[in-house]
Amino acid sequence: MAAAGEVAKYIIKSLPVDNLKLQKLLYYSQAVHLTLNDRAPLFPEPIEAWDYGPVVPSVYHEYKSYGFDILPPADEPVNLGLNEIRAVDMALACFGEMSGPELINYTHGEPPWKDAYRPGRPSRVITLDSMYRFFKDNLEFTEDEIKS
Repeated sequence: MAAAGEVAKYIIKSLPVDNLKLQKLLYYSQAVHLTLNDRAPLFPEPIEAWDYGPVVPSVYHEYKSYGFDILPPADEPVNLGLNEIRAVDMALACFGEMSGPELINYTHGEPPWKDAYRPGRPSRVITLDSMYRFFKDNLEFTEDEIKS
């Protein structure tokens, strides 16, 4: 299992993202990994339901000083296995071209975030089980994508 920070570094090296978009791509990367690997998480850090969608708090705080600027790629290598890279790459292929606001709209329409979010209350964790239950029936991959 990878650390969320390592997954974030891989995403940042893969395409231009700000912190808002990064958070949504971490969420979708977790969803893809759960779906393809029989509920096994990509990273152990919790994902919380915040006003603007799913957020991994530890990663958010690491990059919040950049505001809405594109995040700079790290110089050091990323420590991910092939199975982890595959899941992230699949998430990026599905959602990477979308803007942060588009991704917010998607996540706000999905049960994992909707069920966890409570306006005006402290953030609640989006459970891995709720993500798996929703995404196992709502993410579609070709046979080539699954085998690669």
